[in-house]
Formats: sequence, C-alpha cells, structure tokens
Amino acid sequence: MATIRKRGTSYQIRVSCGADVNGKKIIESMTWKPEPNMTPKQIEKELQRQSVLFEEKIKKGTVKKDNKIKLHEFCTTYLEMQKKKLSPVTYYQYEKIIDNYIIPSLGHLKLKDITPMHIQKFIYNLSEEGIRRNGKYQPLSPKSIRTYYSALQSILRFAYRMRIIEYNPATAQNLDLPKTTSPHTEVFDEKQIQKVLTLLEKEPIMWKTLIHLALCTGCRRGELAALQWEDILWKENKIKITKSIYKTKGEIGIKLPKTKSSIRTVSVPAYLMDLLKQYKSYQSSQILCSSTKSNPENMLFTNQKGTYISPEVIYQWFQSFLNRNGLPKIKFHALRHTSATILLANGTNIKTVSSRLGHTNLTTTNRYVHALNDADVSAAALLGNKFENTKEGQEWDKAL
Repeated sequence: MATIRKRGTSYQIRVSCGADVNGKKIIESMTWKPEPNMTPKQIEKELQRQSVLFEEKIKKGTVKKDNKIKLHEFCTTYLEMQKKKLSPVTYYQYEKIIDNYIIPSLGHLKLKDITPMHIQKFIYNLSEEGIRRNGKYQPLSPKSIRTYYSALQSILRFAYRMRIIEYNPATAQNLDLPKTTSPHTEVFDEKQIQKVLTLLEKEPIMWKTLIHLALCTGCRRGELAALQWEDILWKENKIKITKSIYKTKGEIGIKLPKTKSSIRTVSVPAYLMDLLKQYKSYQSSQILCSSTKSNPENMLFTNQKGTYISPEVIYQWFQSFLNRNGLPKIKFHALRHTSATILLANGTNIKTVSSRLGHTNLTTTNRYVHALNDADVSAAALLGNKFENTKEGQEWDKAL
C-alpha cells in the first residue's frame, strides 16, 4: 500500500516493492504537486488517485527502479543488449551515430525527461549544422537525418519496451521529419549493356563471371561475395542466396541477409551455368598450381590469398573497369537495377521480379516500374509505324 508524506508544497508517494537479494527494502517514490487553486478536499482526492495510479505502474513494471538514468548511460546498455540482434553493419553505424550525434546533443538528459520537443530540436539541429567534409560544414541530406533519427528512435523504443520509460517520445507521428525524394534509379541502357558484355570477354574470368551473375540474378554485391560452390544447384539451373559478406572496422565476415525474404533461390539461364563450370575448373587449376592460394571456405569469389573477397573490392574493381573503358560512372548496384528493369520491360510480372530481388514487399520493386513506361512508349511508336501514312486499299481496311 502507498504511503503519502507532505514535503513543503508537494507530496511524496512511496510504495514498497519488497526487498533485494541482500534483504534491503526496495522503495519506489514519486512527487506530486497540487495546483495552487485546489482545495484541501480536492488535494486529498487527487492524492488518492495518484497513489493508486502509481501502485498500478509499479505492478505493471512501467516505473523504472532508477529513474535517474541518463541517455548516455542507457546507450551503452542498448548497444550491449542489441549487439546480437543488430547486423554488424547496422551495429557499427549506430555506434558511430550515438558517439558523434546522439550523446553530444541529448546524452546529458535523463531518459524520463526526454520529450518530443527534444527529439524535434535534435532533428532541426541535424538539418542546420550538417557534418564536416573537406574542412567545410555541409548540410546533412534528408536521408541521413532520417537514418540518425532512426537510431535514436530505436534506443528509446527499446527503453519503452523494457518499461524504463512510460512512452516513446521519438514516435514519428509526433514529429516533423525532412521529406525525402525518391532516389534516381541508375540503369544501363541496351547499348551500354552490350558494350559491357563485349568488354568483359577481355577481363579475368572471375570478374566476367561475377558481372554476369549480377545481371542474371540481381544480387547485391555482398550476396555475390558470400556465394559458395554448394549454393550452385547444377541440375536445376538455380542458385541459392542465403547470406551476405560484410566489412566493418577492417573486419570481414558472413551474416544472414537483412530480411527473411532475402533468403531465396533464383533460376538462371543455361549459358551462365556453363560459364560457372568453366570458372570452377579455372579456379581449381589455379589452386593446384599455387603453393600459397587456397579456398578453405569453398567460395566462388576470393581475394588473392584465397579468402573472403570484400564487397568494397568488388565496387573498386567495377569502377576501375568503367573508367578504363570510357563508360559512365555508375554504381555497382545499377546492375541489380538493370536486371529488374530488363525483366519488367519484357513482360515478367512484378511479383516474380520482387521475389528474385529478395524484396520484402512490392512497394520496393515499384521503383523499377518506369521500365514499363518505357515499354509503353515503344509500343506507341510501333503502332505509329504501323498506321501512320498507310496506303489506301491495304488488305486489312478493304472491308471498312
């Protein structure tokens, strides 16, 4: 049962919560201050109401035993407890955001005192201050601001779920977030693809195989880097995509894809299976002829030592390839976009394309629907060529 004591113009409500492992009583308390115009009877009635509410919160576990904890202290707890849940890349990203942005701005505040206004000011400050690049401050993009906000929201959501705070002040519906524009989807056009494929014939077979795989499967570079030979289903002409390579703080390793839908099996054309057989034979011969190179993990693609290839190395090689051959600078991810666009433009339904790419929902795949618009324009041109300036008396209009 709650006990109430008056302290100056305020009242302290105390609730006993048993004892700790050492037998010491655990007491939770809160302070309530009546409005100046309240009568003694109103004060007494409200005190009873507040004490009952406080007891209920204690029973439900929504009142933290130490409500003086500050955000910077809780961030350490958050990272420790979420390390296994977050992907290594997300963990490293959140760690940097916490150290460089969240703690300097809000770390001094007690968790219980953080309000939506604090979160909104944090968002506004990110928009105004920006980050330092090449000796100058540049404003953060709306996408970056939303990423930093997401890290803060994740921390406070965790505090709420652990019943350390009574509500999450970082709920998006309470805040004004910068609007983001839909990213431009880079793709290779038909002429560029033909040029890329022709030029690949002069490149080492490992890189030739990797680029063909990217175009035929739409895989991300981390997924390509993680492929092992046991992922190739030779008889079915299919490839299993079940993992991804990551690199953070100079360390490289394998992780599960970011979503369950990213774990998938993709059919590939027969020519690609033939290319994979040629490449496997080549890789085996190179290992046999080398005293230093090996492939203990049975990876498709390796570095010069025969171990995991970094996604960053794939990106660097691709940029060098484009530069050497006078092709426009475009991200490696454009190969994934190109694969999806070609499929859509040639009649593959959007659900199939979404499944091949490992998207969680069709909304993500909709960014490629512009390919259908291009196809529609081509269809209109075809009709124009058929019907414009037709000569009188053609077979199909004689019956009119």
